[in-house]
Amino acid sequence: MENQERREKILEMLQAATKPVTGTEMAQVCQVSRQIIVGDIALLRASGTPVMSTPRGYQLQQAKPAGLQESFLCKHGPEKVEAELNAIVDNGGVVHNVVVEHEVYGFLEGELNLKSRRDVQLYLKKMRMDQAPLLSSISAGVHSHLVEASTPEEMEAVRKALEQLGVLVEEKK
Repeated sequence: MENQERREKILEMLQAATKPVTGTEMAQVCQVSRQIIVGDIALLRASGTPVMSTPRGYQLQQAKPAGLQESFLCKHGPEKVEAELNAIVDNGGVVHNVVVEHEVYGFLEGELNLKSRRDVQLYLKKMRMDQAPLLSSISAGVHSHLVEASTPEEMEAVRKALEQLGVLVEEKK
């Protein structure tokens, strides 16, 4: 399978998928290594295809969010990551990303797209397996999450849960 043909096949797989598709699954279908797929995904993104990574695999980014969105500024150490993320998903929120501000590089963003406790567990397991540092480790624990919720009540429940955990940073007015 030629390079362009392979990327077209990857795009077809993503368009047809009802759930994220792993790099390993794509590699098997295309009969190449997973690393080749990673490179193809990067090229698809560079050409403007909205492919995002999730703990469960790759998927096409949805054009428009279904609910309300709010960014929450938080600060905590690694010991509260699981509780923070579970507090959001348990109250009906979807954690779209984590963003930190770096003195040299500006804003750095990691896509998360966590919708359930299962997603949170898969994300944390992957972080441990890869021994990946948290993005917030470069910003003294300060970070934000873009959260989506279906109703104002769910968004308020997310806010209250983060406040109760003591991770929400009060915005100075």
